[in-house]
Amino acid sequence: MLANLDRAQFIELLRTLGEEEDEAVLTAARDIHAKMTVAGVDWDDLLVPEHPDEPEEDEEDYEDDADFDDEDDGDEQGDDLDDDDDDEDDEEDEDERALSDEEKAEALSLITRLLDKGVSADTKEELEEYKQDIDEGEFAAMDLRYLRALHKRLSS
Repeated sequence: MLANLDRAQFIELLRTLGEEEDEAVLTAARDIHAKMTVAGVDWDDLLVPEHPDEPEEDEEDYEDDADFDDEDDGDEQGDDLDDDDDDEDDEEDEDERALSDEEKAEALSLITRLLDKGVSADTKEELEEYKQDIDEGEFAAMDLRYLRALHKRLSS
């Protein structure tokens, strides 16, 4: 399983933000932040603009900057863009990379320590699913990064 943002689970966490119990709200907020960090998204990625047909300010500013005068319009500029695409592909490959046996053991240890901390019921369920994913070989490097971040956050 990749640590993608599960829409239903994310919405449930957002609903938890309205709970009266401060601990539940804080846990949900931290879970939301961790999931967004691991998925590599921010609020601009998640929230739909007020008028989706109109370009956002950033897009308009970029279009204005596109008219800059560059002395060298040769292949070097294109090469730079290709290198950026390669870097993104490498990052995606790393995110989806299967774990080594040592990393699997680390993930299981982190899951055990997190469960011992008394996390929320939703988080417990998610951690139990992670155990199954590890057994089935569906647990990737990005999932391990999420566990590390969650453990670090809850251990502070």
